Amino acid sequence: MAHQAIYRKWRPMVFDDIVGQGHITQTLKNQIINDKIGHAYLFCGTRGTGKTTCAKVFSRAVNCINPQDGNPCNECEICKGIIDESILDVKEIDAASNNSVDNIREIREDVRYVSTNAKYTVYIIDEVHMLSSGAFNALLKTLEEPPKHVIFILATTEAHKVPQTILSRCQRFDFKRIQPSDIILRMKEIAHGDSLNITDDAFKLLASLADGSMRDGLSILERVVSACGNEITAENITSTLGISASESIFKIISAIADGNVNNIIEVIDTLMSDGKDLKVFIDSLIKTFRDMLICKISDSPDDVLDYTAEDMVKLKSLADKMSFEKLSHSAAALSDTQADTRWVKAPRIIYELALIKLARPEFDSSPAALTDRLASLENKVANGAVTDTSSLNDRIAKLEEKVKNGVTVVSDTKEMPQEQKEPQKKTPARLYSPIPLSELTADNPIVKTAKNWDNISRTMSNSAGYLRPCLLNRQITIDADGIIMLFKDAEKGAHDIAVMYKDKLNQVFKRSSGTDLIIKLAYENEIQEEPVDFWNLPQGNADEAETPSVSEDPLDKLVQNFSEIIEDADESEFVDYDSAEDSFSQSSFEDEDEQEEFLEKNELSEDDE
Repeated sequence: MAHQAIYRKWRPMVFDDIVGQGHITQTLKNQIINDKIGHAYLFCGTRGTGKTTCAKVFSRAVNCINPQDGNPCNECEICKGIIDESILDVKEIDAASNNSVDNIREIREDVRYVSTNAKYTVYIIDEVHMLSSGAFNALLKTLEEPPKHVIFILATTEAHKVPQTILSRCQRFDFKRIQPSDIILRMKEIAHGDSLNITDDAFKLLASLADGSMRDGLSILERVVSACGNEITAENITSTLGISASESIFKIISAIADGNVNNIIEVIDTLMSDGKDLKVFIDSLIKTFRDMLICKISDSPDDVLDYTAEDMVKLKSLADKMSFEKLSHSAAALSDTQADTRWVKAPRIIYELALIKLARPEFDSSPAALTDRLASLENKVANGAVTDTSSLNDRIAKLEEKVKNGVTVVSDTKEMPQEQKEPQKKTPARLYSPIPLSELTADNPIVKTAKNWDNISRTMSNSAGYLRPCLLNRQITIDADGIIMLFKDAEKGAHDIAVMYKDKLNQVFKRSSGTDLIIKLAYENEIQEEPVDFWNLPQGNADEAETPSVSEDPLDKLVQNFSEIIEDADESEFVDYDSAEDSFSQSSFEDEDEQEEFLEKNELSEDDE
């Protein structure tokens, strides 16, 4: 007989053998016993949880001549015929490859005919969410009112893709992920039946790798049996599958807790030398950080986590060494790193950098890393590692204030001498900086710039088209620093665009206006003072030196008069013609002129005659 995969060989034949789905199997058994069988069922759940198996058992149970407490006997001619597929009244259809309207039309034609041997004709449509919308529509009426001898069983891993019109016509059963304890129990039965000698830690590792899927667990078991024979240990599983042992995981977590970068590099180098998959290792590492968080917050982590007694002691010890913020930041950072390496051919360097940043948070300037460092300092103070906390409290208070205000700070333990620090541009303390009344005149350069805002904003939008929604028809006011663009509460989208490109906005504004003024952004309700009416201001002192207005520039006048044809071009868009071919020097035109002969005045008159 040809070899059968373990999960096919040990596929449950009765409801009682289906693992972890008692809430479903008991309901189906009661319907068969009480003869209250529905016409359409929908089995939903993740892979390997028993949907198709349950459908096959149900198809035999409803047709069995001698059912045993709702289970099929598997001994009568009907049960045997369905098992060996000699009876064609049970039809299994793969919707992934039979998803067209024509395929459903064939079913609609077939349901007219009564069953050949069995009492019911059962259609098992697997992965039903793969049907096209037209196929679903073609199935609706038949699914709602099928002939009395027809039963539909639809199975899917993605119930959200099934139309509501289909869901409302079916009895829905949701299959749960199988618990590790149930997987271990079933595997022990299979191991006994196949004469396999499997250690307890190997059973636990297989159940963990199964991740709630009985079929996945049995597939892994078969792979290990093929490689290692009938004697299976946890070491055999890790070496066969190329996964990392718990020692490597605990060692790298300990290195992160101690800030030991060398140990991190050594562990990664060892994993790569042994041919381990770094992605699988990071998956295990993230799961371990999650388990350490549970140790932090749960009073009885042993009831939730599935570890050996020795590994649980190590896990709790490492969890005590790290703060909650550290564990949370580590799991999140590694998850983000996995996303970054999705399209990278050699992800090792990215993983190494992420782990180094976790071990040395001073290399990381993200807010989560700052929170991690603060928690570490607080932990040291609480444990008495730091005695003089006055300066430490001041630094923490200042840092908290900056973080609260949305400022990301790169902390540096070595401060530069005062004379070596680079001068920083002073930031206005207030959003609205009033202009002194003595300077608030029509001759003020800021006022002149504001009066020319329509032309300036049009020039800016021509230079950077993506800024047009937040520039054109924008109401403004002025303050001592420059222009304030005002937004209504309903203009959040335009405001967000302006905030995102604020640096570019100021760059284009300075180039378009010819000033060193800046642009600020504000909602109208954020300006507490009365906005400046820059159109009705008195003239300034005539003795004062006049500052040339932006509007007096000839180019600006040209833009004002012919705004529909004048566009401001970015300097980067101009091309230098330096090559010999593209040179447009005066000499080339002079050569052409030398070849022409011009008539003298008297010669011209003679020709005219």
